Amino acid sequence: MRKANYILVLLFVYVGIVAFLNEIRYDKEQQYLDHTSQLLQTTYDASLQRYALAMDTFYTSVLRHPTAVPLLVKGVNSTGEQQNEARNELYRQLRPQFRDLIVRGIRQWQFHDADGNSFLRFHAPDMHGDNLLPVRSSLRQMQTQPIPRYGFEVGRLFIGFRFIHPIFTSGELTGTMETAVSFREVSEDLASLASGQAFLFLLHRESVEQVSVADNTRAFEPSVISSGYLVDRDSLQLPENIILPLDVLRTQMARLNLQGKLDQGEPFALALYHNSIGYSAAFIPVLDFDNRPAGYILALQSASILTSTQWEFFSALGISLVVMCLLGWLLLNQHRQRLEMQSQKQQLDAIGQAVGEGIYVQDLDGQTVYINEAVTRLTGFNATKLYQGNLHNLLHSHEENAQLTLSECPIFVNPLSGQSYEGDEQFRTRTGELIPVVVTSRPLWENGEITGVVTVFRDISERKENERKLQELATTDSLTGLSNRRAFLERLEEELRLCRRLKHQSTLLMLDFDHFKQINDDYGHSAGDAVLKHFAAEATECLRKTDLLGRLGGEEFAILLPGTDLEGARHLAELIRERMEQNPTRQEANDIAMTLSIGMTAIKPDDKNTSDVLNRADKALYQAKEKGRNQVRAA
Repeated sequence: MRKANYILVLLFVYVGIVAFLNEIRYDKEQQYLDHTSQLLQTTYDASLQRYALAMDTFYTSVLRHPTAVPLLVKGVNSTGEQQNEARNELYRQLRPQFRDLIVRGIRQWQFHDADGNSFLRFHAPDMHGDNLLPVRSSLRQMQTQPIPRYGFEVGRLFIGFRFIHPIFTSGELTGTMETAVSFREVSEDLASLASGQAFLFLLHRESVEQVSVADNTRAFEPSVISSGYLVDRDSLQLPENIILPLDVLRTQMARLNLQGKLDQGEPFALALYHNSIGYSAAFIPVLDFDNRPAGYILALQSASILTSTQWEFFSALGISLVVMCLLGWLLLNQHRQRLEMQSQKQQLDAIGQAVGEGIYVQDLDGQTVYINEAVTRLTGFNATKLYQGNLHNLLHSHEENAQLTLSECPIFVNPLSGQSYEGDEQFRTRTGELIPVVVTSRPLWENGEITGVVTVFRDISERKENERKLQELATTDSLTGLSNRRAFLERLEEELRLCRRLKHQSTLLMLDFDHFKQINDDYGHSAGDAVLKHFAAEATECLRKTDLLGRLGGEEFAILLPGTDLEGARHLAELIRERMEQNPTRQEANDIAMTLSIGMTAIKPDDKNTSDVLNRADKALYQAKEKGRNQVRAA
């Protein structure tokens, strides 16, 4: 009977160990999957932003074309032969730009009139006059709120990401310009940002079948993952450098019944395994113009972390089984109890020393009773210092409250109350360097009572650096290193709020090169890029740390001067203008002279939004251009 009790006790203990190890495995797996889906979401957003910025620049170039808008106005306001003549002339005038778009992977370009009728499809110039409002939410939104917008949309002839811009004449909406890019182009851009991954495109079956014509739907086939979705056939053809058991992974996902998760329209990720190798499957919703999920981008990649986590889990189960057998032998053999218990301790200690995560144990008073080798390796402190000192004071850095004591620290306090703690923290090394770590702490139980705290931590510096790089990519102009349009407008919005609240003076400058197209024509686009970078360097030297210089697109720049009135701003603008006029861009063969036209305006507390400020500054810039260029004007 006693033997049976021993066996039952050991069995229950082993079940608890299995549950604990499985929980650790699940936590590691889930952290990696969450990070994978977040990284994919950031990469996807960055990719669309790159296309959006490119299309904004292209839209601006079309507006500046001397005949494009007049021809469009003439065409939409006429009928019969006059309309056809305007349409044909517009096609002839802008055909070179369409060739440039095709080279950049954008093969869909068209103009609509204000009522949503197709006026000119560059990709199908013989098709026009059909009204798209019944099937195109983007055009319906443009009629109620004519602002630039982009998103995913299913059309009769094309399925992809559309970028739509309004065209005004005399303050009235004349029509819209639309460019579009296919999922294949987006997936290639994603692959350039996140190498080693395969991207599949899942699309709602209803949205395709209700809108698209039959020829368009042939590009899709029913998805095995969910009956409510179609999959892009082209995306099933993996690049030569990507080797994945695609059919096996799709079959596994089909068995998981993912319909419920897909219906939620939220990002999520899965762990899949085949032949002892781990794979991650991250799903990112693709939103349409109504901000509703129209489908998903599915990223598949082999994941060594999942493979090692799975291996560690099964290894730990095996080791735990061995340990439990040893413990049972000790319980059944009193004569060898002490020797076997010592052997068990040595084996458990070896396991702790072998893992890559830092592990330390504290008693109820916060004294260190155990550390593994990884703690000394990650922090640089020797074992003696860690055992004798207060680990909280040595290692833990609280950014928000530097005076937080051990009795207030959640890493230590939560487990003492029977709760686990998990989160991102900062630990201090022996040299004073702060490293980001992910920490898990749990109560240490003995005889039904909490006797201490077990803390496990892992260095996540690489993950944080990757997140920082992606954030920089999303907010920085790749050519000049300045803030891009998105980041600059966000900072301008913040400054407008400060002006309303604090009533202080701030100024916005809009800068544009004079005859920049001539520089590109005479010296080439690489020289034009050199001019832009030269300007960024020269202008930055004239600014304070609180000022912000950004590139809005093409050769158009803007400077935000917080706390600066118009007089001070004019002095700075003249300084930059004269500096650029007197310092041409140095090239091996030529010195490229350049001048600037600058418009400036004060940010007013009663401005409704940033558009008011931008429009005034742009108006002042236009005046500077009209008055002969190479000057500063205020509005």
